[in-house]
Amino acid sequence: MARPGPPPEARPDATTTIDVAGDQLVPAWLQRLAAIGWRVLATLLVGAVFAAVGIYLSTVTAAILVGVIVVATFGPIDQYLRTRRGWPRGPAAAITSVIALGAVILTVFLVVVAFVPYTIDLLRTIQAAVDGLLGWLTNVGAPPGLIDLVTGLIRGVEGWLTAAVAQLAGPIGTVVTILVLGGFLTFYLLEDGDRAWATITENLDEWRKDALTARGVVAFSQVGDYLRGTAILAVTAALSRVAFLLVLGVPFVGPLGVIVFLSGFVPYLGPLFATAVLSLVTLATRGPVAVVALLLLIVAAGFAQNRLLTRFVYRSTVRVPAAIVLIVVSAGAALFGIGGVFAAVPVGAAIAAFAPAVIQALGADSDAKAARTVQDEVGAGSDRALVPIWLDRLGQWSWRALVVLALAAVAVQLIVVPIFSAPVVIAIIVACAMKPSSDRLRERGLTPTSAALVVTLGTVLVVSVVLVATIVSLAGQLPEIVAQASTGASHMNLGPVPSDLVRSLGPTLIPTAAALVSNVAGIAVVLVTAALLTFFFLRDGPDWWARLLQRIPANRRAVLGDAGARAARIVNGSTVGTGIVSFFGAVTQGATMAILGLPLAFPIAVLTFVGGFSPYVGTFITTGLGFLIAVAVGDTFDIVVMAIFTVVFNIVQGNFVAPLVYGKAVSLHPAVVLLAAPIGAAVGGIVGMILVVPVFGVIAATWRSIIYLFDPGEERGTPFGVQPAGEIQPPAVESTSPAPARSS
Repeated sequence: MARPGPPPEARPDATTTIDVAGDQLVPAWLQRLAAIGWRVLATLLVGAVFAAVGIYLSTVTAAILVGVIVVATFGPIDQYLRTRRGWPRGPAAAITSVIALGAVILTVFLVVVAFVPYTIDLLRTIQAAVDGLLGWLTNVGAPPGLIDLVTGLIRGVEGWLTAAVAQLAGPIGTVVTILVLGGFLTFYLLEDGDRAWATITENLDEWRKDALTARGVVAFSQVGDYLRGTAILAVTAALSRVAFLLVLGVPFVGPLGVIVFLSGFVPYLGPLFATAVLSLVTLATRGPVAVVALLLLIVAAGFAQNRLLTRFVYRSTVRVPAAIVLIVVSAGAALFGIGGVFAAVPVGAAIAAFAPAVIQALGADSDAKAARTVQDEVGAGSDRALVPIWLDRLGQWSWRALVVLALAAVAVQLIVVPIFSAPVVIAIIVACAMKPSSDRLRERGLTPTSAALVVTLGTVLVVSVVLVATIVSLAGQLPEIVAQASTGASHMNLGPVPSDLVRSLGPTLIPTAAALVSNVAGIAVVLVTAALLTFFFLRDGPDWWARLLQRIPANRRAVLGDAGARAARIVNGSTVGTGIVSFFGAVTQGATMAILGLPLAFPIAVLTFVGGFSPYVGTFITTGLGFLIAVAVGDTFDIVVMAIFTVVFNIVQGNFVAPLVYGKAVSLHPAVVLLAAPIGAAVGGIVGMILVVPVFGVIAATWRSIIYLFDPGEERGTPFGVQPAGEIQPPAVESTSPAPARSS
């Protein structure tokens, strides 16, 4: 018979014993390294995830960078108009945006006109110089190692130049999209940037908010000074090099000046690259004596520029060490190509200037309290006593953020999987949009089944008519629309860019229309399934939602119910409002073209209706196609009328109708709506482009309620948004009793 053991309360805790023994066996330095290591790894992994998302949404990322960089560069103009001239926010932001956009367009135009047409001849000249230089080294008996080194360096220069040419002259549609989005974002950032920042930081402690805001203003100002100074130096260097080349009689002065100007925005590596290109072209066309003269002139100009100009323009900018510059430039080139090369240093400078404020906000409230916190954690055996408090908090946030991001990625994948999610998503949206109609029928005495059936059949009829009209009108006539619009763009005599831009729409629109025709059976299955689900959602959805709420704790039930009701209202308002606006735009576009006797009026009207579900961008493209068709086949009167219609329609649509619909129904800022379209297109194609705005609206309206459901402070009776006792306080406030920092 087994002997009875000690009572449970007297038994030793095996886990505790093992842990203590393990701690005694592990050296202190290894414990500290592991404690710091996992937090650093979690933080780096979060950064890698955001970088991957930025690369995947490269158009949106580039547009945001363009907007922020332009605002930092031209922000003083907006401040002058608002503070010195007393202008309101809107007009000051509009004038500044026009000036900035004009400067950007002028720069891009000069690059395209002065550089792109001469790239082939320039590359051939460089290749001839390379062959001549390598032949001379071989003839003079240079060591093979030196020849290999020179060959590698020159091939690297050629590779950089070829890649730059391919990215500058390649996807013109993407470049124009980035510039358009960046231009709109410039206006919105100038007008509402400070309000957006206040919204982002509204839940922080006052001292944290003040510290981040003050440092952010300084960082933004320093980065703006850096960009303006760099632009001045780049222009000065380009003009001086152009003068030197003219004196020496070197050809390709225009494209070489563009290379010097663009290289001026890449510290250290850029001037070396430009000098190498200039030297190779000079060697091939004017000989080695001219190369020596050019290098002497460049050195003299650089010395004079550093003594007279560089110190002046960089006197108040952020200082970034040369090693950091080389690292961030290489990383930007590897991740984002030629665009990343130019944006790497401003982004790195902003991070370097803003990082101290972030560390301060994450750190402890005071040295005394930090010491007491460390003592408490040492007594508790916590590894958090081994790492700085700001790093611990950053690591704790990071690994939890990784979990949330993983859940979000799974949710997105479920939404965009066509076989499973398309009928469900369509049914949810239609049910939310048509629920008011079903409720009215119930109020008039119909049973839930009859009301749901009537609404579902009516919706199926409308959707079927629209879908059939879209397929019939676009499947056969979309290539003709693109061809006519391309012809009209070429008739505008603005160079090859407008026609190239129109032709770039073909590979996107035409395969989509062809896919609709070839997959009619699959579309029919999806629509039938969605119709059946819509019926059940309308009939049984309220009962399902009530049963779900019964499983929620009572103190959170009302909040979740209100969030669900708001989400349904947002989807309803967005869907119905967008449908009405799109239908109005399609009717006016088609009627105007039909009255003028222009061809393709009906398919353009259908395309305008479909494009209306992509806010701002879709209507801009479709009305622009109608105008280009007028240019291709119409007379002067037709062109003038369509130009007026296109401008007026987009102004009214973008400044009055769309903000009214999306502002009230979805409660999203126009800048968010603008960026939502390319995000939805990248994630879910055309369907994602249509659904992304209501999805963002639902998230914006309900995220606080979702956080409320999982906020442990609510279980302790703490009001939402108020930090519980023991949180860190401003540095000026001393605590009278020790309180450990929260692990989360």
